[in-house]
Parts: sequence; structure tokens; C-alpha cells
Amino acid sequence: MSRPVKLAFTSGSDDLIPGFLEEMTRLFPEAELLVVSEFAPPRQYRWLPYAPQRPFYLNNERVLAAIADRPVILAGIILQPNMPYWKMRMIAWKNWPFRVAAFNDNMNHWMLRPKQLPIIMRHLLWRLRNLVVSQSMPGSATYTVFWRIGHPRAFQRPLAALGARVAGRFTLLRKHLHAPAVDPPLLPLPQGTSVVIPSYNGKHLLETLLPTLIPQMPAKGEVIVVDNGSQDGTGDWLKETYPAVKAIIVREGLGFARASNIGIAAAQFNRLLMLNNDMVVEPGFIKALEEPFATVPELFGATAQIFFPAGVRREETGKAVRIPPERRTLDDFPVRCDLPVFGEDHSYVLYGSGGCTLYDTAKLRALGGYGEQYQPAYVEDLDAGFRAWQRGWPTVFAASAKLIHFHRQTNRKVFREDFLETTVERNYLRFIASATTVPEFRQLWPEAISRLNHLAARMSPVPSAASALAAAWRAPWQSKPAVQGHPFLELTSGEVSVFPGHQPRNKPRILIATPYMPFPLSHGGAVRMYNIMRLTSAEYDQILMVFVDTLETPPQELLDICTEVVIVRRLGSHTRPYTGRPEVVEEFSSEAFSQALWATVRKWQPIIVQLEFTQMAQYAAAARPAKTILVEHDITLDLYGQLLAGNEDWELRRQWQLWKQFETAAWHQVDWVVTMSEKDRKSVGLAKAVTIKNGVDLQRFQPATIEPEHARLLFIGSFAHLPNLLALEFFLKEVWPHLTGIKPILHIIAGSRHEYFLDLCRASLTVDLDQPGIELEGFTADVRPAYRRSMVVIAPLVASAGTNIKIIEAMAMGKAIVSTPAGINGLDVTPGQDLIVTVTGTEMAAAIRDLINDPEKRRLLELQAHATAEKEYSWEGIARQQMNLYQNLKRHPAFAGCL
Repeated sequence: MSRPVKLAFTSGSDDLIPGFLEEMTRLFPEAELLVVSEFAPPRQYRWLPYAPQRPFYLNNERVLAAIADRPVILAGIILQPNMPYWKMRMIAWKNWPFRVAAFNDNMNHWMLRPKQLPIIMRHLLWRLRNLVVSQSMPGSATYTVFWRIGHPRAFQRPLAALGARVAGRFTLLRKHLHAPAVDPPLLPLPQGTSVVIPSYNGKHLLETLLPTLIPQMPAKGEVIVVDNGSQDGTGDWLKETYPAVKAIIVREGLGFARASNIGIAAAQFNRLLMLNNDMVVEPGFIKALEEPFATVPELFGATAQIFFPAGVRREETGKAVRIPPERRTLDDFPVRCDLPVFGEDHSYVLYGSGGCTLYDTAKLRALGGYGEQYQPAYVEDLDAGFRAWQRGWPTVFAASAKLIHFHRQTNRKVFREDFLETTVERNYLRFIASATTVPEFRQLWPEAISRLNHLAARMSPVPSAASALAAAWRAPWQSKPAVQGHPFLELTSGEVSVFPGHQPRNKPRILIATPYMPFPLSHGGAVRMYNIMRLTSAEYDQILMVFVDTLETPPQELLDICTEVVIVRRLGSHTRPYTGRPEVVEEFSSEAFSQALWATVRKWQPIIVQLEFTQMAQYAAAARPAKTILVEHDITLDLYGQLLAGNEDWELRRQWQLWKQFETAAWHQVDWVVTMSEKDRKSVGLAKAVTIKNGVDLQRFQPATIEPEHARLLFIGSFAHLPNLLALEFFLKEVWPHLTGIKPILHIIAGSRHEYFLDLCRASLTVDLDQPGIELEGFTADVRPAYRRSMVVIAPLVASAGTNIKIIEAMAMGKAIVSTPAGINGLDVTPGQDLIVTVTGTEMAAAIRDLINDPEKRRLLELQAHATAEKEYSWEGIARQQMNLYQNLKRHPAFAGCL
């Protein structure tokens, strides 16, 4: 009879789980304990992962599959209030209602038994009592309602929030009924630069600004100062000191937007620089702002990088972005200035600061200039940039255009600080009401009201938030027609950064989109991508788009071979929405990446977008009109098929089904498929599939001139790739025990974050690395010293798709290799001549001992391995095949007009 099972459903808080697991271990000790939990329990427990984003039926099926036909004698749950694990608890109640042990906060438990009815009733009464007590405490919902009845003025804030939300509902209806906005045609203007500077009592500021600005003015240019009701003699001073400056005298102060619009209307040239008077610009400022207009299609504005005087906190940078809800708290204003990453330039931003942005004059006029409803100032520049984006007119951050801003030097003399803060909050609500489309309003308005309500409900309410919330119900009635264009909110969220590489060389352009950085060479995919990019860069201008975990400057090795590198921060989470696609696909599903790809394709107009790895096929549509190549580093469908053949498992079977649907569809969605081997090409089974195999850098990987260390074995494989962990599990269980007589050292290079990936997979495999003779190393930038020290390189893979680059590197290094058949999957090598291939653990152990004890045999194997690598696996020849594919695709009739 099968050993019975007990299940611990960890449906409580972290502080209760250790005690709960101890109690479950104590009860029925003869049964095996399985822990059903969202996060991994301590290592002594067998883990059954629970995925809260999955539908109930899938989690239920996974639990049932894990226990198979074994009898369940106990199913423990934690009945803790306010814990969102009711679906987890329902698995226990649905399948084993009379085996459920319900634990309370004190680790007392009861089961559905007649004799335990008094205990159940006491538990329910105890819960009811706790509910009554908790709702009678200050701060609870019930207490607050009764307290407000006695203090009617306390209803003002919640009623204001309710009124704002109701008004928002009516605004949605009105926006649905609006006819789309229609812009006037863009009128051509003479080339040149107009500078518009609104100024109120700012003569002392202009005395500092103009000497830094005037020397930079182009031959075709003008400076316009709108003297906005000054009493400090600004007009007379300009006439005397700077007679070439056009001064427009306004007798009464009109506010920033109205004064700016007077200057915008007077501008003569096609570029218009809006500049605050409290700025000091650095040399090359105007030229740096003009540069992106030559490369970014339909550019609306280029905004400068802002610095503050020494010793003053930098409140602005110019890189204005919308913070995604998942990256901010309710305290945070939804728009902020991020610090730029070193080397970043021409990244997309939500809007350009009204105090230092170079605009396309015709586009700014087509929008009607700045919105004059934003009085006395603030948010008018956000409104303009937002409405431009809706029309497909981007704004970029020109990091090389630098200035110093003496912040609020004018406004602070006229208005109190609290008034300015309230103005920002109210104007932001006016902006959402007037400038957004239906989808944008539906997203932004509730976020804004929730934030104001939160700030106003504090023990010490924020006055500006309370004031803005009280007036919020009025803002939606200013709703206006808006243009529904291409989505851009995620593109301007600060998750996308652009880095210029070498200058474009008027060569055909290829865009490479990849989930992993091609450099450093931390995994086989990076080795392939970097070497082919390095060798094809002489004949093609390459643009790289890549996911990253943190925004930081790309390696110089990539900037040297690319015209531009665009990085997109991937929002990591162990819970991803369930969509019926493989989890790895969802891991790299990003609206920010999709929008950035659309913008980059429009900017560079590449002839081909090369999608590296299967999961990137989801971006084939966003790559249009460019043609697409999908590079299948692994046929994932094949990999899961191999894993299932050796081990029938519910999760593996489900992933195989998802990959079968996604991957086969992906092959039809792209224009060409590149595989690593003829075996893989045949499995694709389409005429548009070609083989361009993997290779090795023969200049870098050369045979060692030193003797290896005795009985030293080397395994290289990132733990992020499941087959590598399965290989180690097989080796340590089936091979390692047979090698004790030769006292071997096993050197494992496991890649970055190897501890994380090892822990992630421990529910399905056991890899015991805490043994004598095992040396574990994470990411290694240069693996050649490890190869040189090793006597035998092992590749004990039990499943593999694509081809193993580490085998080819070891051959080039002239190393003796012992592999399984899966380890040489798709490689054109000869077993027994280039390397030793074994099937069982005992065979592999015998082959390793034989090579260690027979130096002559090992030497012959090493020489032949190196000769085969030189003949078959040079990156130069493989890169030529890649370029031949590009040339063939360029000549294809479907490419007509793409060049």
C-alpha cells in the first residue's frame, strides 16, 4: 500500500506558518508531509507550489496530480482573518472535507466531527467576538461610520471623493460621445530657432541667462522676451543692453501659459525653444536640443537635462516620466523626474519641461499652444506633451543639453508655497479631465482620486490634497475631445532608456530584440548573439533592444557594435497573470517593450527585426512593417517532450501543451525561422526554416599550454536553464558515487543568481551540492582558466534542445569531453573520436576514470576535438551564413520598398 500523505495548506501569515508546519509534522508522523504554499518552505519540507494567479481548477489539478492515488489522512489549513488564500483552502474543503484540520491563530485545531461541534461553535463565537471588538476600535470601518454621524463635517472628505468618482463616470460618458479632435494643418515655417522667454520682474535673472544663451544662437534665430507685467524696468533694460532681443511688453500679468502663447504666436522659425528666465545654459545647449530632430520621426519636442545650483537638492532632471502604479505608493505624485542613467540620451519622456524644451513650432501651434486653463502656472507643459503623444508626436530627453535651474525664483516671490502645491494638484486633475482619451481617463482619474483621498485622510492631512479633493468634482466638466493614437504611457514610464552607440553609417539596419543581454558572455545564447553581432556589424547598422532587471549603462562592447541600444526594465514578479501562454512567455510580456519596439522601428526603419528566443515571438506584430526572423536557440517544444519522455509529470505536461500551442503558432507568425541544427529545422517542418549552427571564437578559445589538475572535472551550465539542473541531479546521483576512488574535484560554474534558480526548482528535483569535492561558482566573465585547469569536461544532460555551445568551447580548448547523447544534441561530432558519449551513470563514471588514468587516450581525444572545432565551428563562417540570410531576404520580393 502507498505511503499516506498529509497536506499543509499554508493559508496564513508568515509568523504562523512555522508553528503550523511543526504541528502538521507532529500529527500522524507515519505520513509524508507535502507543503502547499506560494513561497518555498524550509528545505526539510517537500514543496508543492501554489500559484495564486492561476485558476482554481489548475491549482486543484496540480495538488491531485502530486498525491496521485495515495491516501490523504490529513489536510491542514490556517483560518486566519484577512488572509487572501480562500481558494487555497477550498482545495482542501473540496477534496477532503472530513480530513480537514482547521487551525486558528493559536494553533488549536478542529475537524468536521460531531463530537467537535462544541469546539467549532466556540471558534465561530470567538471569531464573532473578535470581529465586534475590531469594529469597535477607532480606525475600523464601523466605528468610523458612527463617529462621523456624530461629527458630520467628517463626511466632507469621503463625500468629496465619492463626488469626484461619480463625476468621473459622467465624464467617461461625455468622452464617449465626443467627436474626435481635429487639428489644423501644419503650416511650413522658415528653418531657424526662436527662443521665447516669459519673464515677470526677472531683469536680474535675464542678466545671468542671456550672456549664456546669446552666443549659442544660430544665424537664423531670434530671442523673444515676453515681459509679463514687470515693474523692474525689464523692457527698457533689454532695449538698451540687448537691442536685438525682441521684447513684447504686457502691462498686466497673464500667467505663464497666456504669456507663453503670446511669444509662441510671434515666433518666426520652425523650432521654438521655451526657456524660463531662471536658467543658465551650458555651451552646446541649443545644438544638443536640435540633434534628435534629425533622427526621431515626427518629433514634437526635445527637453534638456536640468541641474540645480550646488548644495540644492535636485528636484528636477528633465527626464519626466509617469510612475507605473506598481512602482509607486499612494503618497507619490504620479509624475516625477528620474535621474538619467550615465550615457543615456534621447530616451522617450512623457513631456518636455515648459522651461527648457525645443519644440516643433508648427506642431505646438497646431495644439493651440499651452492650455490657458492652467492658472497661474504648472501642468501646461504636461498637457501639451501628452496631447502631442496622442497624435504620435514624441518628446525625448536630450541629456547632452545641460542647464542650471534656479527653481521657482519668480513664483516664490508672488505666491505662497502651499498655494503652489495646491495649484499643481488641481491643475493635474484639470489635465486628466481635459486631455485624456477614454482609456487614459479610465486609468488615470481613479488613481488620482484614490491618492488625494489617501493623503487627505491622514492623521495629519496634506492641505494641498484636501483642497484639490474638495474641488475635484468640478474638474471633469472641463472634458474636451482627444485624439486616440498609439499607446505611449508605458513607453514614457521610465522603464525604457535609450543609449546611442556609434554613428549611423548609411548601411542596412537590423534590429535585434532579445530577452537577455548579449554581453557579458554569461550563457550560450549571449555567446551566440554577441559573436554574430560583432562580426556582422561591419556590414549592417544594428539596433539592440533588450530586457534588463535594472536600468544601467550597457557594456561598452555592445555600444561599440550598435547604432543604438534600448533597454527595457522587466518588472519581476513570481505571480504573473494567467493568459493560457507559457510562464516564460508571460515573464517577458511587457507593454513597455511593445511600445518601445514600435517607436524604435518607426525611428530606424530596419529591414529586419530579429527576435532572439522563442518567447520574443510575441512581439512579431509590434515589429511591423519590418520583416521578422525568429531565432530558435532551443526548440522548447522538443525540450519538454524529452523531459516528459523520462518523467511523466503534471506540470511538465501542462507546460508542454502550452508550448505546443504557442511555439507552433510563432513559427507561422514570423517571416523566417533560424534553428541551431538540421534536427531542429526538420522539427519546424516549414520551408522558411533554415539552419545556422552555433560556433566558437577560435582566437579566444585556444588549447592550454599547461597540464590540467589531476581528476578535476568541469561542468558549465546556468542554473536558470532547467536541463542543466537535471544534468547535475543525474550526475550527482548516478555518476559521482562511482568516482570516489579517484578523489575527483567537480568544478561547477552555475551562472548568475544560481542560488535563486536552485531554490525555485527544488519542488521537482534534488541537487545536493553540499558534498566534499564540489566547488560551486556563480557567474564567471572568463571561463577559459576553468577549462585549462580541468582534466575532463562533462555534459551529463538528460534532455536538451538546440545545441550546447559549451561542448564546442571545450572542443576548441582541446579538452577531453564525456557527454550523454542529449549533451551533443544537434552537433556534428563523432562519438569516440571527438568526445566520449555514454548513456548510463556507470558508463559515464567508467569513461571518466579511463580518461584520467590513460593520458595518451585523453591526449588523442583532445587533439581531434580541437581539429573538429576549427573545421566546423568558426564564428566567422557562421556569421557569413547569417549575412547571406539577410542578403537573401533583402532580395526577396516581399522586401521591395523596404530599403
